[in-house]
Amino acid sequence: MQQNTKSPVDLLGVIDPDKPKRILLQNERRRMISRLVRFPSPPVGQRAIRYAMLVVGFVGATMTGACGAPSESGCPAPDVTPPDIDTATECPASTEVPCMRYRIPLVGNPSTDVALRNKYIAAFGTACYMSEFDTFDCFYREWQAACADAANIGEVSGNAPYKKGYTCQPVTGTEDYTLQVGSDVANKITINYQAAPRQTPLVEVDGVPTEVSGPYRNLQEPPTLGSGQPFNKCDSGMFDQNGDGLTQTQWILQVNSKANNGAIHSDLAGFKYPCGVDENCKPKTCTEQLVLKAGPPSDPDAAQVHHVVPMNDKRGCSWGTNSNKNAAVISRRLNLYFTNNNPPAEEVKILNNAAAYAP
Repeated sequence: MQQNTKSPVDLLGVIDPDKPKRILLQNERRRMISRLVRFPSPPVGQRAIRYAMLVVGFVGATMTGACGAPSESGCPAPDVTPPDIDTATECPASTEVPCMRYRIPLVGNPSTDVALRNKYIAAFGTACYMSEFDTFDCFYREWQAACADAANIGEVSGNAPYKKGYTCQPVTGTEDYTLQVGSDVANKITINYQAAPRQTPLVEVDGVPTEVSGPYRNLQEPPTLGSGQPFNKCDSGMFDQNGDGLTQTQWILQVNSKANNGAIHSDLAGFKYPCGVDENCKPKTCTEQLVLKAGPPSDPDAAQVHHVVPMNDKRGCSWGTNSNKNAAVISRRLNLYFTNNNPPAEEVKILNNAAAYAP
């Protein structure tokens, strides 16, 4: 199956006049990265061996790549990345460690200019975001990617394009880089290595930035509360009948089960979402079921406590908190779909309108 590369605007059927420009920018970005990171060529003998392996691999791919191949399906492998709540090993201290990333110097004021902001997002993708302080910036994990996009700032912003062909140079004594953008050596910009501000936890619903306030909003908040905190490791402050402490996951599932006569109900029952492909490699849609299983944890229908605003953002920085308002009980299958993706407006609408559970 060919991967869908359409933007959300394309999928809505809206004409996007900037799409050809974005494609050119993306191609330029790839060329920039290839120039920034080079690897030594292997010896001649190794090149010959690698060439032979490529030929064999190509022939093999043409023989087995079609759907319905006898040995195995040619459909792309499903995303098996575990939900973020399963990877946590502890409930860390509430003191947040700065998330250091590379920031490119945008032109204009995209924090208030929505049209300009959308241009940067279309060109540079998830590196760009609005922070909880209402500022808009683009931050990167790797300096190579930051430099590649920085070379296109002039063109994306609607100003004179930067002169191409230059590579980033490290600034002595710092983690910063500079990039020459004109024929004059003094004409350069700086890519700063600095703490990236937290992405805003507000979700745009019908054009309005909205706080997530799900069905567990009336539960007492945990003693340790902060962004990037896991539900399954953090103490809820509550105890079971034996006097043993309960994690937030245990407490929330207990509250859910008590309200539903011993069964665990999904807070997003009826929610439809894409879930891979069928035997003919056609996109498949799943519907979240009402009653979930208590386990085992690896069962796709097992109940999990999900961060509506994910624990981490697309840049790997802490984002969503372990506030009970940010919790929802859903299946593992649906949690896999949501993992580290920006929460859809439909999900927030359903959860914010749901009746609150009693403690």
